[in-house]
Amino acid sequence: MTWISIFVLAFAVSLDSFGVGLTYGLRNIRISIFPLLLISLLSGLMILLATQVGSGLLYVIPESLAEALGGIILIAIGIWAIYNLLTQKDKKNSESKPEKRKHTGSDNIITIEVKRLGILIQILKTPSKADIDKSGEISIAEAAVLGLALSLDAFGAGIGAALVGFPPLQTAVLIAICSFLCLYFGVLLGRTFSSIKLFQKISYLPGTMLIILGLTKIFY
Repeated sequence: MTWISIFVLAFAVSLDSFGVGLTYGLRNIRISIFPLLLISLLSGLMILLATQVGSGLLYVIPESLAEALGGIILIAIGIWAIYNLLTQKDKKNSESKPEKRKHTGSDNIITIEVKRLGILIQILKTPSKADIDKSGEISIAEAAVLGLALSLDAFGAGIGAALVGFPPLQTAVLIAICSFLCLYFGVLLGRTFSSIKLFQKISYLPGTMLIILGLTKIFY
């Protein structure tokens, strides 16, 4: 049962990678093997770090409480993921346009720095925009930012996984593999489909799977 649960978790947190890959495929953006490996490695390392944090909490939290808390964390992340999807359109509509004004001297330097930070924030919120230089291919540097963006979403799930008793190393390795496969096959499928309706239909699946997984850890 534990391995089935680990696989469900790995699949759930890797579906974002599939969605990003699907979007890249639709836009004919290429991801070669080394950026793919880097993104997967970062995902695995972030989960490993998260599970170590969760394992540390087991020393101060009773085992029975830890499993329930881990389940609650997974449920909360699932609900948050679904909530973000439901409110995404409203947030886009309410985004205000930046005020335009002239900059000189040191102001220009500040503006450049803010722009760079803005790009990073935009990628973290929308990983599919990681092709910063518009080259049509994800470079190693862009893959590092993309890998960070995708893995940060799974950090909380990693803590919850450790609290419910998932083995840290095996969980991290399986998630890294799933992330690689989901991103790779997402790109391949994206080149085949002419619309992203498939992605839109499965966009609620990761959150739903995390909620179900959390419920099973609390009540079973």
